[in-house]
Amino acid sequence: MKKTGSQKTKSLCISLILLFSFVLLANSQDVAIARNTVYVEGTSHGAYYSINYDRIFRLGARFTNTYRVGFSLLHNAIALPVGLNFLKGDGFHHFEFGLTVVPYIDKYQKLFQPGNIADKQLYLIPGAGYRYQPPGGGFFFKAIAAPVIFLDPASDNFWRMDGKVYAGGSVGAGISF
Repeated sequence: MKKTGSQKTKSLCISLILLFSFVLLANSQDVAIARNTVYVEGTSHGAYYSINYDRIFRLGARFTNTYRVGFSLLHNAIALPVGLNFLKGDGFHHFEFGLTVVPYIDKYQKLFQPGNIADKQLYLIPGAGYRYQPPGGGFFFKAIAAPVIFLDPASDNFWRMDGKVYAGGSVGAGISF
């Protein structure tokens, strides 16, 4: 049986409607949010690099909240960055602002020895910048500009600190899953 022109048009329309419905159905499925990120970050002050874990712990209507914990080991120094971030934006691109606190210990091997000659320092970094993080996971990138508040207490009195402020920034890249 041979199809007429109107039957072909009707079949084509039904096929297009089914295809369009399938595409809408496939795109309307909720994408699982990639809440975990592992990344390497380079900074301008303090620990010049760190390996970090970042976790989205709250998806909000106005802001998404994340925390981060990191680790850095340089020659005789160890640093442990921890922070809280607020993300604004949907999809792949986000405005990020937050606070990172970086305890930094130079000569960390001597920290628990008599005389305590380890040099304890603290970096406070309130920053703002850009974060690229696809909702479903994949490549992650961030760039932050921040004042770096450097606190260097005397070895015998942690609360007597000499403070300095520097202009700084950081860049990080990794993978979200």
